[in-house]
Amino acid sequence: MSSFGKLVEGKTVALVGPADTLRGQGMGAFIDSHDIVVRLNHALPLPDALKPDVGTRTDILYHNLNPKKQRFRRSDVARMGRDGVKWVVFTHPARRARYRRRLRRFRKVSRGLVRLRAIPLAVKKRLRPHVGSANGGLIAVVDLLRFPIKRLYVTGFSFYETGYLNYPKYRRSFIRNALNHHNQRRHKAYMARLLRRESRLAVDPFIEQILAKYTARRKR
Repeated sequence: MSSFGKLVEGKTVALVGPADTLRGQGMGAFIDSHDIVVRLNHALPLPDALKPDVGTRTDILYHNLNPKKQRFRRSDVARMGRDGVKWVVFTHPARRARYRRRLRRFRKVSRGLVRLRAIPLAVKKRLRPHVGSANGGLIAVVDLLRFPIKRLYVTGFSFYETGYLNYPKYRRSFIRNALNHHNQRRHKAYMARLLRRESRLAVDPFIEQILAKYTARRKR
């Protein structure tokens, strides 16, 4: 088994998105109670004001490494290491030249401070017929479930029906870009199907409410 697989094997995992559905919910302690805490893209560093709602730990970061949205410096990666990040997972397979360049750029500034892996092409191939171009959050869900984890709890996702929490590096323009490039209706339908058939997967009440109509359609 890979080093990443050994890290998550048999563990409870919390995948925390940036949606403002977590605002004022006081979920931080519950999130931190999981063996592994996973976050997405621009969540780091965690603002102190958000920690009561989103937790304090980050073990794994799924990131698109897009230099147009966030250009990492050595100091950024060093802080990740100090904050407990063990792995950065690139949300694209290292197949296209532009993605290989992103990986090389991150490795150059990282120089071993955190471990890095790219998702396998099989994840994108699995998702494309169902959702088209996949969100990083759904990619993380599918990738994590490939490993022998005990449980995956997903929270802080709204499928862009709400804004973001006050993370300094998240911008409103990211929402518009995501809605232009990712079909959220198909994402919701796929997530609902995944939730029905995958016993290790659980979601927060807000996500349950969003997905309820897709589950109801299936029962008819």
